[in-house]
Amino acid sequence: MRFLILAALLCIGMSPPAGAVDVRLVYTDQDTRPYLTGSGQEVPPRPGMAAELVQRCVDRLGGRLVLNRAPARRMGEDTKAGRYDGVLGFRYSPDRARDLVFPMRAGQPDSSRAAARLAHSIYRRQGENIVWDGRQIRGLQFPIAVSATMLVSQSLLAQGYDIVRIERSGQMFGMLARGRVDAVVTLDVIGDREMAMQTQGAIEKLSPPVLVEDFHVPVSRQFYAANRDFTDQLWRLIGELRDATYAELTPKYVF
Repeated sequence: MRFLILAALLCIGMSPPAGAVDVRLVYTDQDTRPYLTGSGQEVPPRPGMAAELVQRCVDRLGGRLVLNRAPARRMGEDTKAGRYDGVLGFRYSPDRARDLVFPMRAGQPDSSRAAARLAHSIYRRQGENIVWDGRQIRGLQFPIAVSATMLVSQSLLAQGYDIVRIERSGQMFGMLARGRVDAVVTLDVIGDREMAMQTQGAIEKLSPPVLVEDFHVPVSRQFYAANRDFTDQLWRLIGELRDATYAELTPKYVF
């Protein structure tokens, strides 16, 4: 009897689990593999590494994740309007932070709790005279193969470089090995794995990255006010599990 009374008192004093939360996240309807895959409104069976990471984190908290897709231009406004609770994969900006809550530290977006840090680097054939000083690529005689965000493609085109957009990493590095392109610009997660495997011949990476982007999982101010503990735990888990989860999932999505 004493045990039952004590157990009842402990239960009364316990806060409800963070898991009793449904979280509706929206992400882009464009393919940004390997982090988010497929195009259109449908959520595919293999939604991408970022989606699987967040799913694992929500599951660990005992919550339920509902994924939706929408054009990128609408995601912030639809979340602000309450159609969704947050966005899966959003770059921070002061404008967005007026309506959405991002994981912050010392007044800046906290990269340690981002869902993905996407670094895009230049890869060349080993020993080739292709030089990158952080501002210009010199020594090019053939195009650059690009498999990256539109920001990278647009930046290279604006600087007058000849580019070829290729989605398949094997084809891209095969063209580099055969001398059909002089360089490849792609995600580090793809290029570094290719370097480690060296399946298409000796290649090397140039530093610094061409572009580094942090993508977060911000939530609406309404959702954060009602589920602050859950959201803080979700961001914490995303940061803790991210690197190991992506290392595990990379072979599934990249090759």
